[in-house]
Amino acid sequence: MMKIEKTYNELLGEEVYKKIHPSGLEIYFIPKKNYQKKYAYFATRYGALYNDFIPFGEDEVKSMPLGIAHFLEHKIFEAKDKNIFEEFAKLGASVNAFTNYQSTAYMFSTVNNFYECFDILMDFVQTPHLTDENVEKEKGIITQEIKMYDDDPNWAVYFNLLKAMYKNHPMKHDIAGSVDSVMKTTRGELQECYDYFYSPKNMMIFVIGDLDMDDIVDATDKSLKESFLSKGAVPKILIKDEPLKVNKKRIEKDFKLPIPVFYMGFKDNVQEVNTRERLKKNIALKIALDLMFGKGSEFFKTHYDRGTINNSFSYEYSFGRTFSYSVIGGETKEADFLNEEILKEINKFKQNGFNEKDFERIKKKLTGRYLSSFNSIKYIANTFISYFMKDINLFDYLDVLNELDVNGVKKIMNNHFDTENFSVSMVK
Repeated sequence: MMKIEKTYNELLGEEVYKKIHPSGLEIYFIPKKNYQKKYAYFATRYGALYNDFIPFGEDEVKSMPLGIAHFLEHKIFEAKDKNIFEEFAKLGASVNAFTNYQSTAYMFSTVNNFYECFDILMDFVQTPHLTDENVEKEKGIITQEIKMYDDDPNWAVYFNLLKAMYKNHPMKHDIAGSVDSVMKTTRGELQECYDYFYSPKNMMIFVIGDLDMDDIVDATDKSLKESFLSKGAVPKILIKDEPLKVNKKRIEKDFKLPIPVFYMGFKDNVQEVNTRERLKKNIALKIALDLMFGKGSEFFKTHYDRGTINNSFSYEYSFGRTFSYSVIGGETKEADFLNEEILKEINKFKQNGFNEKDFERIKKKLTGRYLSSFNSIKYIANTFISYFMKDINLFDYLDVLNELDVNGVKKIMNNHFDTENFSVSMVK
């Protein structure tokens, strides 16, 4: 009998159930009484970064075409004798999927017919229908998608920044790959990646809604196919070492825009092995960025009033198991001036630190936002999956936030922002 673990978070009043199937498949469930909507995810720890790997028990490195994880996501929706989207629509449900750098997830949401929908989800992800013909057909669809994004200035400015920051790390590549890499992809390679990475030891199920854990486990048990259960160990992923220095200082692209878009990026070269430390850095840098550049900051007010920036000005910190970076910028007609002002602001805070009162205000804001977000089961589902793929427990967030003090944030911020080592991307 598989043991069910139950964790209760008193402050949130939320509980999460966890069960590890004998095959290694992890099953998570968060009950939400009296909520009508229910969500289920079937996800794999396989994303756009994982193109180079050594299969278990072998010595030779396999290198796959860029964008193959995303290509595979497209193909898994193609069943042999039915339209997956129509099958869900008939049951009043909607189905979707996404591929990011570290994972691919298939999900549905519904009010009724949950277990019928669950069976369809489990079935189509475990039985891909790959033929030479349908793979060739899909190439046209994906290359159109890539070209469409290439023509989007907001997409171009962001991905050019990643290319400028990263020299070796696969973060420098688009999730969908390139037209060239997609055209080279074969049915055999797609099947190989499916067989290696869509295995119980590499996948998880997440369910949220007014349901019962025992029923979810039973439904999972009945839906697992022998072909899926018999899969072996997951390959060893290879990620190339990244130098400390950014790859390029600046990348510009001409789109003939009325107002240019300017982004600055700082890559982090220290990736915490301890997942709690990884979460701490994420929260600390979000606080630091808010204090320096948020809508309530002196910087934002001064430069907004002056007309250097507008409401598009923003910042973010992104991280995974093998990468992390921050981005600051937006629309501006004075890119070089804004560049200097951002660096000045960072150096000022690196030297002087943060005001305790302002720090506590941002902490309170983040606490309130986190607590209120648990009213949305869609938010919980997406965030749970996102954190899970980074080896982080969503319920640890408040504890880690409360552990942070103003000096801890300054220390993390000082290590992250090297004002001699950053990249700039601009579309104009």
